[in-house]
Amino acid sequence: MSTSNFSSYLKSRKANFLADNGKGWTVVMGNEAGDLDSLASALGYAWLRSNTSGKAIAYITTPREDFVLRAENLHALGLAGINHPFEELYCSGDPMPSQVSQFALVDHNVLHTRYASPTAKVVAVIDHHEDEGQYRDTADPRIVEPAGSCSSLVVRLYQPTPNLSIPPELSTLLLSANLIDTQGLKEGGKALDVDREAAAFLISRSLLAHNEEISALSDKQIITHLPSIQSLSATLGEQKLSVSHLTTRDLLRRDYKEYTFSIPASEDAMQYPNTIRAGLSTVPLRLSTFFASSSYPIKEIQDWLAERDLSVLGILTTFRSKKGKGRREQLWIVKVDEGIAEKLWQGLESNGELGLKMVDFSMFVGSADAAEEIEDEDAGEVTTGEARFGELYVARAYKQGNTSATRKQTAPILRKLMEGL
Repeated sequence: MSTSNFSSYLKSRKANFLADNGKGWTVVMGNEAGDLDSLASALGYAWLRSNTSGKAIAYITTPREDFVLRAENLHALGLAGINHPFEELYCSGDPMPSQVSQFALVDHNVLHTRYASPTAKVVAVIDHHEDEGQYRDTADPRIVEPAGSCSSLVVRLYQPTPNLSIPPELSTLLLSANLIDTQGLKEGGKALDVDREAAAFLISRSLLAHNEEISALSDKQIITHLPSIQSLSATLGEQKLSVSHLTTRDLLRRDYKEYTFSIPASEDAMQYPNTIRAGLSTVPLRLSTFFASSSYPIKEIQDWLAERDLSVLGILTTFRSKKGKGRREQLWIVKVDEGIAEKLWQGLESNGELGLKMVDFSMFVGSADAAEEIEDEDAGEVTTGEARFGELYVARAYKQGNTSATRKQTAPILRKLMEGL
């Protein structure tokens, strides 16, 4: 299948799906953050399901206006010949046909409430996040297990059917997701055996296969040493960090997930709802640089809190220090009148998995250069309480001791704290 034919295939699937009003189709969707792993996993599993067990289409959860926020996604899609994603892909913003009732979840394992209905049925789950235990009686396959990239779990499903002719563009897209999530299958990093096996399976079926180094690859060679793999990994990594042109609001919504928690009423709260909404934004910048991303960053954050009706916002940063070491910070912003701030602080600060160390929030607001002059390991711990964040919120900032803990680890911790209030 040529690149143009793969693009045509996707356009045709979208047209047929809409013409059928979704009847008899399975909608395969990734998580709302819309990263490359979710996008590739949805396309990969939809293609497999269409060729083995019925009509399926990938639903890309990224709104049209947000595609530009992820340069790495656009780059990988371009490699796969998908140059006009709004035409070729079924995206957020396209109509959801009334006859849709079957869903397959990749890179998450709970159907979002906006798609839930009495007739909605989850028929497949493929994920590498914490298992929330749902759909055990309806999902087949139901795969929730560790992996550096969810795409690797999807690829493993390809392997029992050797006669499938996988489009090289799709293989390249899945390989790209694998590499970006495992930092190029870096030794000692996130990559597990399932990721390395998936990459080895994909590489000879990808658009890289025509390279002499790939065609001459032996079973004993380590594919991470191949120049073409190293080049693709480096390019994807550079694209992922290409965020200097984004505003504060763009950075907040670029890699964002939202959660709704049911919690008991609090006696000391003035207006404490039975449910609260929390958001987690992953930002590939240190906090000082993040606060320098716009002329009025605090107002943009406050506007985002109001727009999403959030009681809690966690901003999880990931960056490298001047010495080239991986670093992470967390900034938590909590509504003051809901009686949860102090319990959240206590829960976060006592959690050994994250290893949080409170720092002075004011050092991040103002000059980015001033904060960057302080090397991460030299920043002193503070014992003062939270800082006011406008009239309605308070905030606390932390250095994160465990730099391996991502949102994948932070979100379950937040959920347990919220549901245990």
